[in-house]
Amino acid sequence: MINEQVMMDTVARMLEAGIDEPTILSTLVDAGLAQEEAIQIVQRVKVPQPQPSQPQVQQSSQDIQIMKNQIETQAQAQELSDTSVHNKLDMHEQKIDDVSKKIDEVKQAVSATPAPQDAILSGRISELELKLEEVSSISKANLDLLKNILETDRKILTELEAKKE
Repeated sequence: MINEQVMMDTVARMLEAGIDEPTILSTLVDAGLAQEEAIQIVQRVKVPQPQPSQPQVQQSSQDIQIMKNQIETQAQAQELSDTSVHNKLDMHEQKIDDVSKKIDEVKQAVSATPAPQDAILSGRISELELKLEEVSSISKANLDLLKNILETDRKILTELEAKKE
C-alpha cells in the first residue's frame, strides 16, 4: 500500500495542476485504493485556497512552482498508472503459470496409464475379434445350409404336388 502522506501530496499537486476530480479518483483506484478511500483523500486535500494578491515577481515564481508541481504530478500519475499496469500484468502472469502447471499435471496423469494394461486389453480385443469372425462365419454357413434345406424342401413339395395331379 502506498503511504497516505505521499497520496495526499500527490492529490494536492494534481488539484493544483488543474486535473479534474474523476481523473484523480480513477488514478487512486488504479493505484490500489478503494473508491471510498480515494474520495476521502481527495476531500481531505481539497480545501478552499485563498488567492492572495502578490507582487509580479512572486507571481511568476509561483507560476514556475505551479508548473513544476504540474510536471511532478503528471510524472507521479504516470508512475501510478505504470505501477497499476505492472501489477495487473504480474497477476495475469501468475494466472497463466497456474494454468500451465495444471495442464502439465493433466498431461502427466494421462501419460501415467500403465502400458502393460494396454497390451493385455489389446490382446483381449484381438481375441474377441477372432471369435467374432468365427461366429460370423458359422452363422453364414448355417444360413446357407438352411437356404439349401428350404430350397430342397420346395423342390420336393413341388414334385409331390405335380404327382398328385
